[in-house]
Amino acid sequence: MGDQLFLERFIWFDHEVRRQRFPNAAQLAEQFEVSGKTAQRSIEYFRDRLQAPLEYDYCGKGYFYSDSDFQLPVTRISEKELIALLISRKLISDASAGSLSDELEHVSQKLGSLLAANLPGRAHPEDAFSFRWRTINPTDAEIFQTTTSALLQGNLLTFCYQAPSASSNSKRTVEPHHMVNYMGNWHLIAFCQLRNDWRDFLLGRMTNCQIEETAFAIQAKEEWQPLLQNSFGIYQNRELFEVSLRFTPERARWVKEEVWHEGQKEYIDDNGFLVRTIPVSHEAEIMMEILKHGAQVEVLEPEWLRNKVGEEIQGAMRNYR
Repeated sequence: MGDQLFLERFIWFDHEVRRQRFPNAAQLAEQFEVSGKTAQRSIEYFRDRLQAPLEYDYCGKGYFYSDSDFQLPVTRISEKELIALLISRKLISDASAGSLSDELEHVSQKLGSLLAANLPGRAHPEDAFSFRWRTINPTDAEIFQTTTSALLQGNLLTFCYQAPSASSNSKRTVEPHHMVNYMGNWHLIAFCQLRNDWRDFLLGRMTNCQIEETAFAIQAKEEWQPLLQNSFGIYQNRELFEVSLRFTPERARWVKEEVWHEGQKEYIDDNGFLVRTIPVSHEAEIMMEILKHGAQVEVLEPEWLRNKVGEEIQGAMRNYR
């Protein structure tokens, strides 16, 4: 009865007792759809094994605490810790895009019950927080599970991959080292045996995943971490270049509140324009970021990127003539 008892039956029962609702075995049985004998055994377990000071009130036809200072063993954590757990659970659940949904739902219910029993206020904990992303590329739950298993076991992973720049799938065998959720999408950082180099694979583009029995040598974090931290965005190449952008005073009020990269440099010129310089590795993602600001931004450097953005804008104008 361990985990189920602590985080569901016992928390609910404790919640009812503290609100002086005098819960009993019949109510516990109805709440969790168990037999009356199972419910009574649960109450006895609460009282005898967990030393809950339960006493039966014959007028109220239920139980109360003879010692109001009693605390559940599982609730001896701070309010801040409980909230951190709930928000972390919500973040993982919302970002998984369907992966591990059943397991996370169980965790959600348990944390929600724990919070509801111990936090003041009337807001339902599960309804208090959420996360939103745009353009989510859904991850198949089975692929997510297979990938995480290979990562944690240190075994090779084989799958078919549809790169956006290719017209057909390619079979990859990789050494998985790290998973990152970027803007709601799960990415696998792995050493690709086909390309003989480190690669970033979007799980939503992977099919036919299989864990190989062959283990591989785990590489030092310094080998793959540059794919995550050296430059703006998730798309990475080996060589970095700096991009300088000038935003209008109107757009600057918004952009200056955003951190695009920890190594960004910026200043406000005499006319109120914001000039921001960031390290970039892949042109595709920075171009998408630039174009979404329309006429409110101008590329200053490098010249080749300025020309490329100009060509893209000219091409877009032809679509509307």
